[in-house]
Amino acid sequence: MKAFLSAVVSIFISVSAAAATETTIYTLPNGMQVILRENHASPLVSSVVVVRAGSKFETAQNNGFTHLLEHMLFNGTEKRTREEFNEGIKDHGGYINAFTRQEMTGYLIVIPREFMEFGLDIQADQLFNSILPEAEFPKERDIVVEEIRKDNDNVENVAQDFFNSVVFAETPYERPVIGYESTIRSVTRDEVMAYYKAHYVPNNMIALIIGDFETPEMKKLVDRYFGKPSAGNMPLSPDFQISFPFGPEIKIKRHPHAENTYIQISFPAPVYSDPNFFAFDVLSQYLNSGESSPLSQALTAGESPLAGEVSVGLEMQKEFSLMNVSVKTDKPENVEPILKKTLEVLQGLPAYRFGQEDIRRVVVPNKVNEIRLEEKLHYYGIMKAPYLATCGYDFLENYVDHLSAVTPELVASVAVRYFADPKYVVCALEPAPEVE
Repeated sequence: MKAFLSAVVSIFISVSAAAATETTIYTLPNGMQVILRENHASPLVSSVVVVRAGSKFETAQNNGFTHLLEHMLFNGTEKRTREEFNEGIKDHGGYINAFTRQEMTGYLIVIPREFMEFGLDIQADQLFNSILPEAEFPKERDIVVEEIRKDNDNVENVAQDFFNSVVFAETPYERPVIGYESTIRSVTRDEVMAYYKAHYVPNNMIALIIGDFETPEMKKLVDRYFGKPSAGNMPLSPDFQISFPFGPEIKIKRHPHAENTYIQISFPAPVYSDPNFFAFDVLSQYLNSGESSPLSQALTAGESPLAGEVSVGLEMQKEFSLMNVSVKTDKPENVEPILKKTLEVLQGLPAYRFGQEDIRRVVVPNKVNEIRLEEKLHYYGIMKAPYLATCGYDFLENYVDHLSAVTPELVASVAVRYFADPKYVVCALEPAPEVE
């Protein structure tokens, strides 16, 4: 198995090396950062533009504006109607999409190489010249309200909102990206337009373009379409402090439509710029390694497992990182035993003798996934954009190399530092008791 995985990696690396050239990074005179990455594996070009606008940059009064604005930016510009905009993309064999997160909004286009100039023209027009037509505003507002209602009917979304309200209380990260129905119902087109004008300035954006192009030609196109808008005043960054409510108390919410119990245990982790980050990342991925994970074995194995599903993931932002252990069980009485068993596993990590094989099992899948992702341009931008906004391209470009440099000694040191006496926040959403 080890030899097979090594061979797979070698094959992928040789193919990738033949298809891609070095990355070019520069900044336009108007302040827009541009990242060009040639990849000639397929005759397609993908452009994702990251705007530093998301629920993190909103207030309690305009929560949800960013997501609503994302919808509105598909409804026409100063020179294109909504139909011309959307059908124009289809007619050229292209794909267009957008997505909103806490820390950013991403606008993605994938188009055949021969139409890449048309694609950049469309994307720049959308970002800088949208008119947010008044006639389309009620329709988009209703669509967003319907999305909010669907989210409110989804128990897993309700659980995540509850976890956020506990872990990130009184900070922008507490608020939902999608907003609240009352706010969306009352917002006016002029308020959203003001938000658009304030945040959608080129010096508040990053463009990542990857695909089948020649860099000198692409630089000319980027300058032509993204270089024209003038720099604007940068929106103010939110001013807040995060104080996580670490402690043994289990915060519980009961929901009448919940059939299972959802648990999240959040542990402090090093921020992405911390020298310990990559060793901790290896450790968290080791804990998330499916059936071979000691945590999964402790919670899901045996004749009477405590849980049905277990996952471990790192939540990374500029201000913090958290390791979240997410557990699903059909028995609410298992919450305390699950917490106890999780802490036992983590507190046992400092005594575990980590070897190079443990690290290899993390690094090899990351190498393969990174190369595969570059061949799927529809997904590359979507997966990379949040990290681009939070950590910057240097972090992304060197991520696998940094993982590869982690040693067993570094992992063992991090295990002692963070899990010998772990801090944590634990929340659970349980079924509400039936009313007789």
